Amino acid sequence: SPSSVFPNRKRRYRKSQEIYDINSLTPCSTTKANGEIRKKSDLSCVVCRAVAHGYNFDAISCESCKAFFRRNALFNTDRLKCRRDGNCEITLETRRRCKSCRLQKCFAVGMRKEWILTEEEKVNKKRRIEENRRLRASNAYDHMLSKDSMKKYDSELQNVLLNKNEKSSLKSKSYNQRSNIINNVVMAYHDRIKLDLTGYGWSYPLARKITGLYQIINAKNTTALRLISFYKSLHDFDILSETNKVNLIKNNLRYIFFFNASLEYDPIHDVYHEENTNDKPLYGAHIREAYGIDHYIRCTKIIRALHSIVQIDKRIMQVALVIFLFSKGLSTTTNSNESSINSYQQIFQIQNKYAEHLWLLIEKTYGCVHAVHIFSALISKCLLIQELICDTQHDVYEKLDRCQVPPILRSIIQTA
Repeated sequence: SPSSVFPNRKRRYRKSQEIYDINSLTPCSTTKANGEIRKKSDLSCVVCRAVAHGYNFDAISCESCKAFFRRNALFNTDRLKCRRDGNCEITLETRRRCKSCRLQKCFAVGMRKEWILTEEEKVNKKRRIEENRRLRASNAYDHMLSKDSMKKYDSELQNVLLNKNEKSSLKSKSYNQRSNIINNVVMAYHDRIKLDLTGYGWSYPLARKITGLYQIINAKNTTALRLISFYKSLHDFDILSETNKVNLIKNNLRYIFFFNASLEYDPIHDVYHEENTNDKPLYGAHIREAYGIDHYIRCTKIIRALHSIVQIDKRIMQVALVIFLFSKGLSTTTNSNESSINSYQQIFQIQNKYAEHLWLLIEKTYGCVHAVHIFSALISKCLLIQELICDTQHDVYEKLDRCQVPPILRSIIQTA
């Protein structure tokens, strides 16, 4: 039958019986009478009867008639005049003689001008194709990551958590759990900057230009190591199993980066810098250069909103860093390791304890209304961070040479 060449297409209603006459029976069949597979070249253009290779604008047509229809179908047909009363025969030999009759026949056999893409639609189609290509490339790379390499990245993170490769100036301490939980968090957060980062042996690759992207990578690597040091100083994190420690860090740290950045942000100069350190400042211009203006605007808007909470009381954001660490469901990516986390009840109880103490701190110091507003702001900004990471992570990771990414960040990136 005529539809058997394209088994996934629905049968089309044709305005002219000529389509059936030209491509009936054998030409549009997938097999000949003797059982041989029929080639695409067996198809004939329903306009001029030249060799066709498939459907164009909803009709079987040759490349010439396809191009002709695209050039002329959107214009006023009255501008084309036939010198023979509109009765010209359109064939391979005569199709160039009368544009008017050729166009009329294109419409008569069912070619649709509404299927011609505008310039804007072409740009959008090209963009979607490019996005799908990047997505496939990213997914292909993720599948290429062997279990051995993933275990290697995890072991790097586990080494830091177990203190195996750490040369730290920090003295081992266990804060008195009977003292105020908020003060414990504040002290642990302050002490994290004492971590000696030289023991991790990573710096900018000498052969690579220090771009905004690698400036950000360096800053995130430093932040990750300090945050891990901060969490390790907390008794509630220390009592967890090694598996739970690794998975909480892997799943949640890239979201926590945003909340931590608000503690380092200077909104007047648009710069991020840790107080009392020799860290290189990270400027908003680095983010624009690395990720583009859209990412920069969305990111900065979130950070400024969070920084307004920091200006009220730094302790609020410091405790929030702990609350978001002990979170299940913070990661929105399909490759997250949350299924590997056990002791959900234990983790929930820890998170709930810090959330209750933070609420009491705000309520006692600033009032119940402020407590509601601040908790609502933290939750709403967390949702915006999830959305931002989900929207931009594939573009961001495509720009990275993962071999040049420090091991700790590599372990976090592989869950994206």
